[in-house]
Amino acid sequence: MTTDRNDAPAGASGKGAFSWLRLGEPGSWAPDVAALQEECRQRLGFVRSFLRLPFGPGRLALYQGYLDRLMRAPDGLLPPLERELLALVTSVENRCEVCILSHAGALRKYGMDPDVVDTMTLAWRRAPLAPRHLALAHFASRLTLAPADVDETLLDGLRAAGLTEAEVFEAVQVVAIYNSNNRINNAVGMVPNAESRPGYRAPG
Repeated sequence: MTTDRNDAPAGASGKGAFSWLRLGEPGSWAPDVAALQEECRQRLGFVRSFLRLPFGPGRLALYQGYLDRLMRAPDGLLPPLERELLALVTSVENRCEVCILSHAGALRKYGMDPDVVDTMTLAWRRAPLAPRHLALAHFASRLTLAPADVDETLLDGLRAAGLTEAEVFEAVQVVAIYNSNNRINNAVGMVPNAESRPGYRAPG
């Protein structure tokens, strides 16, 4: 018997729970988590549910700090669009709805054609990608779906597409962190924020 996310026991979270976890939210957040939530509110207009998960003292700030540094730091080696492309393909292969919506939105923001983004969320192999972007997509897919079969030829595909060794390692890190992120979201039945959906309209 499968359990629909929205019908799962809400436990202490009550109606509208955003995950399967039967844990209530704390009465107050630790300062490092509150800072992450406020930064997210300022940047996106809402707080991602991921930042409301009970990671334990100090853990969320470390995890999210690494992820944010990797994806949004101005000194990243790969352009932001390429980092988001890696994250999207990884999330598509893992069927992580939360991350698919997030990274599809980011790719649109960074200028990728909306029709191409839509194709990527459904069948990325059919998307008309430039050779370098296609190499990144194949890399993310293979590392996600068949990590035990990886050998140096996987890196050779990125080298042939023009990536430097440092860029290759940054691509490795992006795919790795989003495999972790996807698995957390999938394991706890994370429900996407309504605001992350393209057709969302705020009430009022």
